[in-house]
Amino acid sequence: MLRITLLREPGPPMLKLEGKLSGPWVPELERSWNECLNEGLARPVQVDLSDVTFISTEGETLLKTMFQQGADLQSHSLMTQFILSQIKKDSNGNHNTGNGG
Repeated sequence: MLRITLLREPGPPMLKLEGKLSGPWVPELERSWNECLNEGLARPVQVDLSDVTFISTEGETLLKTMFQQGADLQSHSLMTQFILSQIKKDSNGNHNTGNGG
């Protein structure tokens, strides 16, 4: 199970994720992410993965896409920090902040 919460205030918009990013929850996060993009929320949208306990290969692929589309991926958990560092490294700096790109 994955809980997805959109926090709009205070500060920049944030998607807070809690649980396992795998199986049917990957397309659910993709839908939530696309809603954020379609709503024209201020960029970058922060994605807090601190409470994520597992990320599948499909979940990693989605996070990489989100990062390339301007998501600010964050975590205070060692497991997810390692995965995020790999995503950012593999993206070779392809990060769209939405500032005219």
